[in-house]
Amino acid sequence: MDDRSFDYAIDRDDRIASVSDPWLEFARENRAFDLTRECVVGQSLWRFVAGEETRRLYEGLFHKVRSRAESISLPFRCDSPDRFRFMRLRLESGPRGSIDCRGVLLREQERPVFSILDRAFPRTEAHLPMCSLCKRVLAYGTRWIELEDAIRELHLFDATEVPEVDYSVCDDCAGTERPTPDGAAAV
Repeated sequence: MDDRSFDYAIDRDDRIASVSDPWLEFARENRAFDLTRECVVGQSLWRFVAGEETRRLYEGLFHKVRSRAESISLPFRCDSPDRFRFMRLRLESGPRGSIDCRGVLLREQERPVFSILDRAFPRTEAHLPMCSLCKRVLAYGTRWIELEDAIRELHLFDATEVPEVDYSVCDDCAGTERPTPDGAAAV
């Protein structure tokens, strides 16, 4: 599969300045029909970012990109209920404090449907922390484990309701900068 890319830009105030047609198509593929160009352009990016720790991580990345006028690249997963999606996000300094963002789909693979990732699936009042970047889950409040292992351990495959997902950032993804294949820094 050729890499697919999904571009958007934010202005110096973190408002969405533009989204590409492939970005909109990707949103529709993920049943996010409310994410139209008219709905998102001009809005604060933070309206669409779940989790305070995730927001702090991205604020820090944006600060680095703007203050050092450098590119940053980081791996992340953008899974759907029936697919693993391994992606890379590249943040690049633009004019007047803007940032050009490019998400690249590196690979995807089918898997059994994970209802925990289906926004329409019925929810319990319980909450389950999930890393926004790697999709690992904080199991029993003590250790970050792969989503697949958490689903098995917590018996969520056959559940009629699943916990609410609270997006966070795991210790590994919040860690120090590390080199990436394209030479940019990743966090």
